[in-house]
Amino acid sequence: MVRSRLATVLAATLVVALVCGCATMGKGPSDEELITQTLDGYAAGLVAQDIDKLMAAYSDDFETEDGLGKEDLREFLAGAIDQGYLEDVEVDADDCEIKIEGEKATAGPVVYSSAMGSITVEYTMKKDADGAWRIVESFMY
Repeated sequence: MVRSRLATVLAATLVVALVCGCATMGKGPSDEELITQTLDGYAAGLVAQDIDKLMAAYSDDFETEDGLGKEDLREFLAGAIDQGYLEDVEVDADDCEIKIEGEKATAGPVVYSSAMGSITVEYTMKKDADGAWRIVESFMY
């Protein structure tokens, strides 16, 4: 009887340990994977010419060198879409390197090409409060 009870307690302990262990093993995607997801979503938004998808990649803290913010960028990109500048856009991120330093990261180069020409961009990103990595700055060269 004591052995049976001891075996039951040990079995229950083992089951609890396995369940807890499995619950803590799945940490989710790495920061690099999350950054890649953001950039992939941005590229998909460009190809689809979907302004909401494009803007989802930008942090509310986004600001250009000229002091323009996220809403200014929305207007600019919407105008570019309306004028056909983003038709048949191609995205080349084959050489893109991601460097993470704390809550900030850089990602680039990413080359965007269309009938209007091509640009090369490097992004500065930050991890927002919701855990998503979003663009706070972009540099074209």
